[in-house]
Amino acid sequence: MQQPNPAPPTIPSFQAYVDDRRYLKNVSAKTLEWYKDAWKAFGPHIEPILAVGAPLSGGLMTAIVALQNKKVRSVSINSYLTCVRAYVNWLHAEGFLKDKPRVQLLKYEHKVLATFSPAHVKALLAFKPKGTNECRTWPAVCVMLDAGPRLSEVLGLRKTDIDLDNLLLRLRGKGNKQRLVPMSLELRKILYRYLLKQKYDLVFGTRNGTRVTNRNFQRDFRAICQKLHITGVRCSPHTLRHTFAVSYLRNGGNLFYLSKILGHTSVKTTERYSQSLGVEDLQAVHNGLSLLSPK
Repeated sequence: MQQPNPAPPTIPSFQAYVDDRRYLKNVSAKTLEWYKDAWKAFGPHIEPILAVGAPLSGGLMTAIVALQNKKVRSVSINSYLTCVRAYVNWLHAEGFLKDKPRVQLLKYEHKVLATFSPAHVKALLAFKPKGTNECRTWPAVCVMLDAGPRLSEVLGLRKTDIDLDNLLLRLRGKGNKQRLVPMSLELRKILYRYLLKQKYDLVFGTRNGTRVTNRNFQRDFRAICQKLHITGVRCSPHTLRHTFAVSYLRNGGNLFYLSKILGHTSVKTTERYSQSLGVEDLQAVHNGLSLLSPK
């Protein structure tokens, strides 16, 4: 007697995947928000398809078109698609999908990352802060220009993370991964003076010692840029990080070292900063690196 085909396993919900990442991989709150946004965009279109084991392509395309009609940028859509791909790959790895679904990202023109000009950087470094917000924001800006951390990493710094003797910062990156990055002698001077007045453990906290929100920090930074009449570039912490990275490469820094400093898991992520380099930047370091140059 022929045995009936076993029923296909029930596909775990997206929330099950989120819980897996939260409790087993300890992903950050920001990553959890990203999951939520991605599933809001794609979940209604692909969840019914996954339930019946049909190809995902139709549902993915429907979601993409809907997002494009809302003028959502391709880079944002790709961010959501990356999340969807991670979810279906997890389903395949856990044995709930026989075949690994293919989730392709959209092709789009990569824009050169905008950075602050040398004149902008000079103005930011020469700024004389006044008041609580400016006196907290300015040294944090200097940290980002000197070491290139993410905003969340800067706002999470504690006094024990700053090693003035060895010129090191301990940063907590994505997935709560820690790394040590170097600081300059100039940044040490700035942090030493600033820490003398800090009574709380959180380095760039509020006057009550609580964590500053990303939004409030960005507000305070934009206010400084307005005072300095900085225009023609987005005044954001991301731009500070981009400026550090491009400057590092422009001055002959090693791409692999930069990847470690920025906390990237792959050098491929770091390579995008090289797109901001012009031929004049390559010429500036070529003579010192040439085999024909006297050593």
